[in-house]
Amino acid sequence: MKRVLIITYYWPPSGGSGVQRWLKFAKYLPQLGWEPVIYTPLNPEPNAIDEALCREIPEGMTVLKRKIFEPYSLYKFLSGKKRGETIEANIISKESGGSASARLFAFIRGNFFIPDPRCFWIRPSARFLKRYLRKNPVDAIISTGPPHSMHLIAARLSRAAKIKWIADFRDPWTKIFYFKHLPLTNFAKKRHGKLEKEVL
Repeated sequence: MKRVLIITYYWPPSGGSGVQRWLKFAKYLPQLGWEPVIYTPLNPEPNAIDEALCREIPEGMTVLKRKIFEPYSLYKFLSGKKRGETIEANIISKESGGSASARLFAFIRGNFFIPDPRCFWIRPSARFLKRYLRKNPVDAIISTGPPHSMHLIAARLSRAAKIKWIADFRDPWTKIFYFKHLPLTNFAKKRHGKLEKEVL
């Protein structure tokens, strides 16, 4: 059986539409001759929780989890949100016209967290997965975004190991509706565009 590495931020107990597609695909891929290996954060900040989805993960499926530095956790602390309270993925852009602190968060989000706040997971994930793949090779890689940092992890692996790669865009990158609300510098706009072209 061939093996495929699926890099996804959203995985049960995360809920919402972002988790559904690859949870279902991973469930039925073995019937088509592909064994899925899931790579996902240990401590994500999803915008929904659905514990029931955990029961849909097939027994024995390999799920690799690594800790992630999650800026949204800091945002929740500074904005007074409760521990365990979920937040919308585009909440910072929504608040970009609000208070001074909200505008500051929006500026940092758009100009320092490129392509998104999960960018700090790219380098350590690529290092970890390169080591993992040396001992546990796969025949293909699939990354699903947003967050589009997942694609940048896959790009590094694909280039380094010459593995076929599919980038699944569940939503656009620079064309997503809230992108225009982020107060981006010209440098940030060009950087987002350059990375998007590299993935596409």
